[in-house]
Amino acid sequence: MWNIWRSELRMTIRQRSYYSFLVLWVAVLSLLFLVQKSAPSLSGYTNMTGTVVNVALYIIPLFMLIIGSFSIANEMENGQWRLLNTYPLFSMSYISGKIGGQFTAQTIVFTFSYGISLAIGLVSGNGFSSEWLWSIYFFSISLIFFFLVLGITLGCFVSTRWQALSISVIIWFFLIMIWPTALIGVLGLVPYPWIAPLMKLALIVNPAEFIRVSLVINLDGGAVFGQAYDSLVPFLDPPYGILNYILYFIGFLAITLLFSMLMLEWRKRR
Repeated sequence: MWNIWRSELRMTIRQRSYYSFLVLWVAVLSLLFLVQKSAPSLSGYTNMTGTVVNVALYIIPLFMLIIGSFSIANEMENGQWRLLNTYPLFSMSYISGKIGGQFTAQTIVFTFSYGISLAIGLVSGNGFSSEWLWSIYFFSISLIFFFLVLGITLGCFVSTRWQALSISVIIWFFLIMIWPTALIGVLGLVPYPWIAPLMKLALIVNPAEFIRVSLVINLDGGAVFGQAYDSLVPFLDPPYGILNYILYFIGFLAITLLFSMLMLEWRKRR
């Protein structure tokens, strides 16, 4: 696993496209921080927080799905995965190494970009609370992890990069772009007593929604979700929210690893 981890990390860092993300994150985050130049301080859940969250939800999941799926689909397409199968390498070690290497690389570039953007914002005269900064940072890192894992799982099911790209865009479009519309459409067809349970189930199914709701509640903005989510506020609010977040993290990772391993083992037997 560690050899795959180091190999994936080195290969990612050596790619020129990797450093384009540095420019992208710095440009996006700096512009967002500079928008509130006239604000004396930025804390809690505000309109600016909602803007940052929406921009992160649009950009990060799409890129992580494509990057994660390409990391395996590329090896499937060029035959490198068949070569790796000639070595005593377990599917669990292979997938874990891929996740670890890509997550380390993407976390490094985002953290560096976040620091540069924060410095630009502070120099321009903006004020930020430490709680707000850490909340936005961990929100973005969580999006990177969950959708990177989802992308790597997708890569185990496809054979070419074109398939990986197409399905990644479809998943992103459904989970991010049309999720609220689809949810409203489905809830309009069910009896009223089913609405609250289905909304909570949808929150668990979509990791982007779970992370977003957790962030808003952590910043004391849970009232924006209305009565349907009132019962979730105590479970997602610290300190219980941290435990539930860890349990969700473990469950999501276990399910995706299981599907990925089963698919790779099936491909080995073909």
